[in-house]
Amino acid sequence: MRQKISAIGKKLVESGLVEANFGNISVRSGSGNSFIITKTKTALDEIDEGGVIEVPIFNDEADTMTEPAVAAAIEKTASSETPVHRRIYRETNAKVILHAHCPYSVVMSLLEFEAGNDAVIPVDSEGKLFLKEIPIISGGIGSAELAENAAAAFKNGETKGVIILGHGTIAIGDNLEDAYHITAQLEHSAKIKYMYAKAKNLF
Repeated sequence: MRQKISAIGKKLVESGLVEANFGNISVRSGSGNSFIITKTKTALDEIDEGGVIEVPIFNDEADTMTEPAVAAAIEKTASSETPVHRRIYRETNAKVILHAHCPYSVVMSLLEFEAGNDAVIPVDSEGKLFLKEIPIISGGIGSAELAENAAAAFKNGETKGVIILGHGTIAIGDNLEDAYHITAQLEHSAKIKYMYAKAKNLF
């Protein structure tokens, strides 16, 4: 699985969707009780054997899977967005979560928010067909607020991608390629809408 995560990380960077240090990837384990996630400060195009870590999905005050001291060490090593991934896995059927700091998505979230909108409505044909609308959610990095808002956005079973206000995208999928393509579609739709709006001086 690490090799597959590494391949998607490289693909994200090489395709220009993100810079190397801006994002994280996770995959639900076969048992469903844990997930593998990239470690904090891991460059997406340099994910090696030590670049991922397995963490429990159910991890309250007393970790049910490991000793508390071990659990604390794991939490410090895993991505800062681990609480967000955990909440989504708890409350949805997502198999994979991909978070990326895609620039056009970030810009469009800010422009739409300033215009009083809570979603980006795609103007391109693919975006209209596959995404319909892209919710804009809020919350600080790795915060309980962000975790709650992200999980709530995906609970309907139809939403596959959201944009965190001024931060980046979250895509869920049944596999890594699925989540990658959703991320690419989110950024493509945001880019097209930005270019269209700029041409018409809408913002």
